[in-house]
Amino acid sequence: MLYAPTWRDDETTGRLALDPVRAAGALRDDDVLLVRAHYLVARDMAIPNGDRIRDVSRFPDMADLLAAADVLVTDYSSAMFDFACTGRPMVFFAHDLERYRDQVRGFYFDFEAEAPGPVLRTGDDVLDVLRHGDLGPFAARYERFARRYCPWDDGHASARVVARMRP
Repeated sequence: MLYAPTWRDDETTGRLALDPVRAAGALRDDDVLLVRAHYLVARDMAIPNGDRIRDVSRFPDMADLLAAADVLVTDYSSAMFDFACTGRPMVFFAHDLERYRDQVRGFYFDFEAEAPGPVLRTGDDVLDVLRHGDLGPFAARYERFARRYCPWDDGHASARVVARMRP
């Protein structure tokens, strides 16, 4: 599981809304929590490393982390758009939704209506969904999201580029 929250303009030192120790303790025995703090605040954070938690904030390529993750837990990070082409589940920890939407940054789309997974308000709700949740009800929403935001990510995008560039 990859936990990758976005940066907030009004929190320059950064903090994790989801407690990584508690989250890792709630997962199955064979799960590992990868924590990717935003690079603008990662240097100021102390994320524990252990058997079930890995601080991957300084890992050089976010795309590799997204490819490795079975589940993405984020808030409003644009990583959701990159992860959508994998078809793997996403969970949105929107503990500060109104503040983020109305005062901090806002959205370019209707986040609550279009998020391709559950939009949850508490860490307990996130952990409950990760442990027991059925994300099946979000399949149609996920499909609409992927169709809208990553229509060319079908495994043949590079071949189309090469074919178009050939003389």
